[in-house]
Amino acid sequence: MSRSARLVLVCLLGAGPPVAGASFPPGLRFRTLETPEVVIHYHDGLEGAARVAASLGTQVMRAHEGRSGVKVRPVHVVLADTTDDPNGFATPLPYPLVHIRAVAPDGTDEFGNHDGWLRLVLTHELAHVVHLEQARGVIAFGRKLLGRAPYLFPNGLTPPWLLEGLATYEETEGTAFGRGRNPDVRMVRRVAALAGALPKEDQATTGLDAWPGGIAAYFYGEAFLRELEEGLGEGTLPALAREHSGRIIPYTDELTAHSVTGASFHARFKEWRVAEERRAVAEGAGIWTRGVTASRPLTARGIRQLAPRFSPDGVWIAYTSGSLDRYRAIRLVLRDGSADRELVRRNGGSGLAWTPDGRSLVFDEPEAFRVYSTFSDLRVADVATGAVRQLTRGLRARDPDVAPDGRRVAFVKESGGHAELATIALDGTGLRGLTASEPGTQWSGPRFSRDGRSIVASRLLAGGLLDVVLVDPVTGAVTPLTSDRAKDVEPTFTPDGRFVVFRSDRDGVSNLYALRLADRALLRVTSVVGGAFTPDVAPDGRGIAFSDYSFRGFDVHLMDVNWNALAPVAAFEDRLPPSRSDPEPWTGPDRPYRPLPALLPRFWSPYFRFGDDGGVGAVTGGVDPLFRHAYGLSLFRAEDTGRLELRGVYQYDRWRPTLLAVWEDTSDALVDGGVLRNQELTLRASLPVLRRVRHSQSLSLAYRRRAERADGAHSTAPRLDLGGLEAEWSFSSARSFPFSISPVEGVRARVAFLREAEALGSDVSLGKLTADLRGYRRVFGSTDALAVRLGGGTTFGEPGFDGSYVVGGFPDSDLLDVAFTNETVLRGYPDDAYRGRSFAHANLEYRFPLGHPQRGFWSFPVFLRHLHGSIFADAASAWSGPFRIDGIKPSAGAALGADLFLGHGLAVTTTAGVARGFASGGETRAYFRAGLAF
Repeated sequence: MSRSARLVLVCLLGAGPPVAGASFPPGLRFRTLETPEVVIHYHDGLEGAARVAASLGTQVMRAHEGRSGVKVRPVHVVLADTTDDPNGFATPLPYPLVHIRAVAPDGTDEFGNHDGWLRLVLTHELAHVVHLEQARGVIAFGRKLLGRAPYLFPNGLTPPWLLEGLATYEETEGTAFGRGRNPDVRMVRRVAALAGALPKEDQATTGLDAWPGGIAAYFYGEAFLRELEEGLGEGTLPALAREHSGRIIPYTDELTAHSVTGASFHARFKEWRVAEERRAVAEGAGIWTRGVTASRPLTARGIRQLAPRFSPDGVWIAYTSGSLDRYRAIRLVLRDGSADRELVRRNGGSGLAWTPDGRSLVFDEPEAFRVYSTFSDLRVADVATGAVRQLTRGLRARDPDVAPDGRRVAFVKESGGHAELATIALDGTGLRGLTASEPGTQWSGPRFSRDGRSIVASRLLAGGLLDVVLVDPVTGAVTPLTSDRAKDVEPTFTPDGRFVVFRSDRDGVSNLYALRLADRALLRVTSVVGGAFTPDVAPDGRGIAFSDYSFRGFDVHLMDVNWNALAPVAAFEDRLPPSRSDPEPWTGPDRPYRPLPALLPRFWSPYFRFGDDGGVGAVTGGVDPLFRHAYGLSLFRAEDTGRLELRGVYQYDRWRPTLLAVWEDTSDALVDGGVLRNQELTLRASLPVLRRVRHSQSLSLAYRRRAERADGAHSTAPRLDLGGLEAEWSFSSARSFPFSISPVEGVRARVAFLREAEALGSDVSLGKLTADLRGYRRVFGSTDALAVRLGGGTTFGEPGFDGSYVVGGFPDSDLLDVAFTNETVLRGYPDDAYRGRSFAHANLEYRFPLGHPQRGFWSFPVFLRHLHGSIFADAASAWSGPFRIDGIKPSAGAALGADLFLGHGLAVTTTAGVARGFASGGETRAYFRAGLAF
């Protein structure tokens, strides 16, 4: 695909998730519900949720439109259930579009209590839609003239803390809970303020890698904007959006701030930080007055050290370790904090449970299911060897706990917006549902009592009641233990069965409490400044392991406990606004999903090219709400030829293979006054063969037909016809992490073969085979990397054709180019300096971090994530005939690089280096490029 055609497709799909091998499982059948405000697209099994979403979306849109004074209709909303990670996204391009994952949060994460997942996520995402849609003045005129051109949405270029903070503010105001009222969100801000680590406006961005990462834009943005709204008066936030929507010059946020608030965002952020620190000191003083519980840290990594679980003999503690430089892992540590070691890596999740014999751990983790979905399943790890076996497949199981008899595992079974408790045998047989709950109910954290006669769990009901309950493991009968709108989660029994210990935010801080089952008395266990999470009681009943929160993140702590000295606590004081009930489901008719109406072009945009081949052109395109169809069209008039050039790209992403068609009709001026016309059609099918969270394989098959013709009475340029098939296999397990400067583990492999033949419409008959292997490995630390690359290729047929490959400089072509294909990295030599029928190359590069600044400047759209350096050695050769060892061209050099976050949303790596070629023709050459060498 040409760069122009690729650019059109990327612009259209860039706001959505990566599309490869079907956006959704091919077997899903979608239907559509339509109201004047929203159009809901949903697949089979989700009609009930879709009808609620239609009514809710109508209600929420009217509220947002009334507050902002803007009408946005209709908004396309796609509701799908293909992953167990609750989330959503919104984009204004090429029309207002929202995608929502139907699976609902269970209340234990950053979302906390909620009075309905659809209400929360629709309120948040539709706030984005209304915010991004606004346009005034010249921008509004531009929309009338050009349509929905991507550069005519100035509110989309504002800082992430404004984009996400505004939506989180509206989410909080439009629901009874929301993250703005979640004590665990306030905890993050409070602890950072007490540690002097509150971020400035340049750091509260989704590009932040350091803790708390991208959620900083949501947590801190909401609090800052709330301060503005409450301090400057109601209507300040809509005024900011309205004012900025007329800005012709992008990234002029400080001018908008001055106009609306009378000061810059920089100054306002300073004021907010001072106020936030005062509030934190006041909150901390109240906690310290009450007394802070003593505990002993067993880890000091921060980030996410979660869910400690005592071994049956009480000697070891297993926990989940999450960091910024590697996969999550299950680790084991002794009670004194020594002998900390990794047992097994996990793709995600934190739930785990020992078997009664202490030989195995059952845990959950997400994994790709049937290529297109990602569901959580149960695994069993052998403690002695680290070997892992699969317990469930595609069951959507999480939060396991093993019964005292070692025969059954209790867990939460997810089903897209609804969850139940279930049990299964340790050999994977005997699946049995345990509960039958009302729609919208979510369960979490089931734990068996020591005698196996009861299960304690947390249950979130529609309306936001998140309470601890007892469940009979035989009948499934439920007995509530708490009943209020505090967040009561992560319960566990004491070994003697007298108490249930759980986490609750009932005093405004997540602390541990003990409920005495005999008289239902509620007793305080901890009083912490940050928060206490995921408790587990030692088998001897004398200690509790839990995760304690500090400004570095979560760490495992151990505390002693005297159950007879615990003090009672006052009843929960509910200061939350009333929960909102859902409107009646939409009763209008539905219809089969029709993509074509949404594919009509929504914009056209002029573009210009300068230089000898300059000219003016226009581009347009479209995509349907499910990303099944995407196309782009470009029409360009070149000044040097006077001809119109046409480029088109179309992608179909409904079946298992993704189908791509690219058509180009372009011209080049010849020195003899003629014009060389190039017409090219490429058809490609890409098939995902295997997908896992940690690795993937794919196949692709492409056909290319190309015709070059010289127009002009005196032109002597020859005619050329090419027609070929290319087959490619690729594999990747390479992995990088938030603090990585490069892939640091895994491999990438690619093998491709091109066949050009007369039967395919080609003037030449040859075959080209290439192979490429890349490997990455840590050396001295967790973020450095040794990168190795080996590869080569050869040509079959057409003995006189000696220009099929070239080496020198950086790759600039692909196999389908037939002639002068450059797939090598050979620094220190001129570009495409050497050619031949065969080539081979090797690269060795050591990459090391120089720093992780994690800083920007005010609200300007530049954020510096990482600085790094590298030293390297390259070698390559291109030859025809016998290979000669003296034909190898070696070089070496060094480079500096930076990882940036530009435009508030684009991750970019730049490198600048110098290399010296040591063979004939070698030079000392400097280079600057986007991305790493390989």
